[in-house]
Amino acid sequence: MPICPRCLTEYVAGVSRCRDCEAELVDSLPQSQREAETDDQFELVELASFGTVSEAEMIQELLSNNNIETVLRGESDPIGAPGGAEPIALLLERRNLDTARELYEAYYAGEVDEAAPDGQEPDSR
Repeated sequence: MPICPRCLTEYVAGVSRCRDCEAELVDSLPQSQREAETDDQFELVELASFGTVSEAEMIQELLSNNNIETVLRGESDPIGAPGGAEPIALLLERRNLDTARELYEAYYAGEVDEAAPDGQEPDSR
């Protein structure tokens, strides 16, 4: 069964590129990578922390839509008032960190509103 060497997603026979990270698929992983994957498979790492649950859930949904499972840790003031509870940490498996970071950074890069040429409003996304 073909597998992506970057995100470790398995595919059906006949597929040659990963639809998530666009890497060339391989028939099997080298033994050293399989052993490393087994060791790191369930190690959780923090991608980012947020002041409110709604911010964290927004990124959690983005990652979920890209087949990256996450968990939230921490407490938040329901209205996000300053001085509220501790920040919400978004955790995920270490093996997904690079892909998740790229998605996270791309999401926030798209949030920047820049004026379009000739004073027109930018296209909404």
